[in-house]
Amino acid sequence: MSEIVCLFPSFRPTEMFCRLLETLREMEASIPIVVVDDGSGAAYTEIFNKVRSIHGVTLLRNAVNLGKGAALKHGMNYILVEHPETTGVVTADADGQHSAQDIFKVRDELHKHPNFTILGARDFIKGVPFRSRLGNITSRYAYRVLLGIKLSDTQTGLRGIPKRLMASSLQIHANRYEFETEQLIIAKSEGVPTREVAIQTIYFDGNRASHFNPVLDSFRIYFVLLRYALTGIATALIDLLAFFVLTNSHVPVFGANMGARACALWVQFLLLKKYVFKSKSGLVTFAVYVAYVFFSGYVSSVMQGEFTEYVAQSPMLAKVSVELVIWIFNFMFLRDIVFRRWSER
Repeated sequence: MSEIVCLFPSFRPTEMFCRLLETLREMEASIPIVVVDDGSGAAYTEIFNKVRSIHGVTLLRNAVNLGKGAALKHGMNYILVEHPETTGVVTADADGQHSAQDIFKVRDELHKHPNFTILGARDFIKGVPFRSRLGNITSRYAYRVLLGIKLSDTQTGLRGIPKRLMASSLQIHANRYEFETEQLIIAKSEGVPTREVAIQTIYFDGNRASHFNPVLDSFRIYFVLLRYALTGIATALIDLLAFFVLTNSHVPVFGANMGARACALWVQFLLLKKYVFKSKSGLVTFAVYVAYVFFSGYVSSVMQGEFTEYVAQSPMLAKVSVELVIWIFNFMFLRDIVFRRWSER
């Protein structure tokens, strides 16, 4: 059986973390464990000395607090270098939310499905702080609509990451909690399927040990999820400006639509490819994208013509109204067809 490493990003842990590591070691003497001290400071030296003393634990350190994402990248880079034959890594939080039994459960599932991302999913039925329950419900629907990923627990830190996704994750620029959202986007774009396994729901003292900032960190995460909308706004402004100039130059609606879309085409493609869908696709994808954009423009033009004839004699109002209607359909088609990278399962 190929080796899978356990990775713990850790910032100002308690003694409970040491007990968890000792339990893992008691349950399986040979499991490799990597802990990243993410700049916890001198006050936590004693705890990390205990961590270092546990047999088979490798302790890495960041000089200052760089964020959970940075700690995960630090650990994954080390594992890829020092454990090149690894199947993948199981990442778990150091705040007591994950039991040793569940960590092994995710590890075993990754062994069975080494090309999948394995997520430990809590049930969020009882014993869950309100902020965590509300955050999960909101993000669950956001993931489903914006990423096309149906998950029951979007906030889990207990994950089995296959080796190929580890390597891709090192290129993520985000360094804090939004890193894990970026990781799922890359998994989606690279065709890495996702599986969920049920784990215990554990919270101590209202989850006060967590360093998640419900306002700032949630903003970072939703900014990642809403990049398509922001890209759409930017390109729509280019489109509308060009459309305004062309129609005021007495160009017919159909020609103005085609010209406006041509102006925004290249900028939008680059933004979507690089910042939204994280796609590495090339000329073939661009050709498909161009064909779809002009087909979409044709449909939009026909609908706008009907609008100006039967609803209101305002080309600009027709343009805005029709584009809002077809926006979500465009997004789903681009997400699931144009920028999707097919690979073997």
